[in-house]
Amino acid sequence: MESQPILAPETVVARFLFASIPVPAHSTNPLPFAARLVERGHEVLWYSGRAFHDRIAAVGATPVPYRAATDFSGREITEVFPQLVGAGPKVIGRAFADVFVGEAARRVADLRPVLAEHRVDAMLQDGLMYGIGMLGELTGVPHATFGDGPLPYADADTPPFGPGLLPMRGPVGRLRNRVVAAAAGRLIFGRAQRVYDRTRADLGLPPDPRPALDAVASPMLHLQGCTPSFDYPRRQLPPTVHWVGALRPDPPRDWTPPAWWPEVVGSAVPVVHVTQGSIRPDMTELVVPALRGLADSPVLVLVTTGGPSVAEVEAAYGGPLPANARVTDFVPYDLAFRHVAVVVTNGGYTGVTLALAHGVPLVQAGRTEEKAEIAARIRWTGVGVALGTTRPSPAAVRAGVRRVLDEPSFGAAAGRVRDEMAPHDAG
Repeated sequence: MESQPILAPETVVARFLFASIPVPAHSTNPLPFAARLVERGHEVLWYSGRAFHDRIAAVGATPVPYRAATDFSGREITEVFPQLVGAGPKVIGRAFADVFVGEAARRVADLRPVLAEHRVDAMLQDGLMYGIGMLGELTGVPHATFGDGPLPYADADTPPFGPGLLPMRGPVGRLRNRVVAAAAGRLIFGRAQRVYDRTRADLGLPPDPRPALDAVASPMLHLQGCTPSFDYPRRQLPPTVHWVGALRPDPPRDWTPPAWWPEVVGSAVPVVHVTQGSIRPDMTELVVPALRGLADSPVLVLVTTGGPSVAEVEAAYGGPLPANARVTDFVPYDLAFRHVAVVVTNGGYTGVTLALAHGVPLVQAGRTEEKAEIAARIRWTGVGVALGTTRPSPAAVRAGVRRVLDEPSFGAAAGRVRDEMAPHDAG
């Protein structure tokens, strides 16, 4: 939908500008933030992809469309940026260079007129929305970031972001981290750093003493959608980083449970939730192997597809689905996870942290995007099993689920994260 008229300045307590990457999690996780601000009488302008404008308007915020920046909302990102097909650190590097950092100048061009026309008191961006911090430097408007992905801050005792390494203690570990960080800075993020430096220079800004990767977090305020127990130990984290717990969505007003939902609520056998998130529509990656692997297991399999229909899942499966499978495009995570014993996931950060907020352990299969980093944290914290591939075999999924159900250490570790998250309310 088109942008709505902006309230007159005298009617607004404060005016905020949100900015988000045009993919589902990054553009929906801040909805509760916007809703709470609007409820308190503030105005929220939201620079986002058009596919999310209706949902943004529904919480009372005013959508602001992309104009110069590339709007790939409602499409596969690889359709627009085919260089992002594949997995691994090199693809992460291309995403930073071409999309996250690469679009920064266009975002500044889009938003400079908005800030010139309307008084904006503060800005909030997702960490990958490079350019908003530069706009803040140019205009003097303060900006904060929120993190709905692994925190990439460099630390002597923390593995560098990208390869999915586990921490290694002691002098040898610190040496490894320095060597790998230097290599990653050159081989994975070197082009993104050059784009970042050039963009700042083109805008008339001085060099940033921080690496480009550290700029995912505002030096003024960063809200990390997790708690420390699902991250690596850190000794040098800036005091501007605040752990706020899982980014939990508001309950949907119009969700109608499927006819079989009472079977989930009252299941006498463990419920296993299977999800590939919202940006991986190929059901043969994880959903089909999970359905095949768990078909004869004494569990109820709850599949949420994030879009594909039951008929599309059946087509990918090659016939009728197993008798213990229940498939739908969407179930609110906060409702589903109350009844779930294990989550089988490709490892999206939002879904993983929401599962942990309910104390549910995980079986993770995914190496695309930043999934290797999330898998490493799952292994490090003991909250689940990481299968090490985007396309696991049915036998691997079955063995992973069986192990998590049979070994109480995984549930205990997930419970510790849940307990740490319990006092937090990110919304």
